[in-house]
Amino acid sequence: MKNGSNRFKKSLLIVAISALIMSLLAACGQSSNSGGSGQGGTGSPEQGENNEKIELRFAWWGSQGRHDRTLQAIAKFEEKHQNIKVIPEYSSWDGYWEKLSTQVSAGNAPDVMQMSILYIKEYSERNVLADLNPFVGSALKVEDLNADVLSNQGTIDGKLTGIPVADNASVLLVNNEMFEQANVSKPDKDSTWEELFAVSRELKAALGDNVYGMFDASSSLEAFMYYLFSKGDKLYSDDNRLGYNDDNLRAWMSMWETARKEGIVPPANITASALPLSNADPNKDALLKGTVAMMGPTWIAAFPAYQSVMTDNVDMISYPHAEHTGSVLQTAMFFSASAKSKHQEAAAMLIDFLVNSEEAADILETERGLPENKKMREYLAPKFTDRDKKMISMLEHISESHPAWYDAGPKGAGEVTALFEKVIQKHQFGQTTIDEAVKEFRVEADKIFARNNE
Repeated sequence: MKNGSNRFKKSLLIVAISALIMSLLAACGQSSNSGGSGQGGTGSPEQGENNEKIELRFAWWGSQGRHDRTLQAIAKFEEKHQNIKVIPEYSSWDGYWEKLSTQVSAGNAPDVMQMSILYIKEYSERNVLADLNPFVGSALKVEDLNADVLSNQGTIDGKLTGIPVADNASVLLVNNEMFEQANVSKPDKDSTWEELFAVSRELKAALGDNVYGMFDASSSLEAFMYYLFSKGDKLYSDDNRLGYNDDNLRAWMSMWETARKEGIVPPANITASALPLSNADPNKDALLKGTVAMMGPTWIAAFPAYQSVMTDNVDMISYPHAEHTGSVLQTAMFFSASAKSKHQEAAAMLIDFLVNSEEAADILETERGLPENKKMREYLAPKFTDRDKKMISMLEHISESHPAWYDAGPKGAGEVTALFEKVIQKHQFGQTTIDEAVKEFRVEADKIFARNNE
């Protein structure tokens, strides 16, 4: 899983690439309002909201490795702020957003939440996320974070609703072992769709039934967006509508239809039953199981989770290119606070600790990706593993390829993403033609955008 405010500046990545993760001690100001009105206060950072006993709910998604490290970081934060108890709420990617949507609807969002670039604009415009500006300079330090990212991605309609955690770029993951078994050369770091499908045919011929070269990403709006970028097109227009040429959607659907007929990607029933590509839990997906040899789009930030399970059996390549690279740049994720939290200052303190402290950096390292905080990247540089260096090298490579920036789209983009999956799945199962699907998606998507952006 961005309109004008989310089209980031390309200066981000060069800063983002030399080293890794977080610095600075957690800071927090004493609030004159124990209800957490959203106003920063004065006083000793260690006191935190007048030493009242505080419970903060903190929600995030990720793999078991991320959960374990985050729990350790929470314990360290609680040691420093003994009046604050952090209640963890964590799950896989898909379960996270379903649960968060329900919590928001009930007015019961977590105090601190991990936020995706896919949803930060929508949640901000719905006033779900707190403006953290009042705490900057007291409970929350931002001077070591990239100013362009803060202003162009973390700030929505003048409100600082997301603190960037890590830098990222989109990639495909490769199961090295499957290529070795098939005695087929792995694809180049920069490949076209035609080249990837060609190598998929070789794999299929060597490994037989129930094995596929690539996962069918045709119903992923994110994957289609990258395809459009590679063609010099764009998914969204400047007037809150779809902005691409319909012929590019026809070509996208036709490409995958041919691959399904050849049997080099899974059939529709397997694809539909598979977990989302962005689940970020390698224990549950087709790449680890050896069902597919190449899978994506995913992000460099997901690589540690896969590498921890697959060790040397996993690698990364750029998203397929055409006229341009299909890989895009973005902030891996943000930490946000709830606009309804009674303890926004304490929430800012927790975010500050996770993003800016060496203590948290020692625990979290690069699990969430390549840290946004430049001092933490420098601090962690002596600890860089071969995995870390590979991630940095990949991010540098993509940043030098003149990539586009991820576009989260207008308000309603989440609903449009679900619509795209539904429409394309109907075609995967032979229930509609390509032309019918192309027309249906545009008509219904523009209705959604019109309804949400009046």
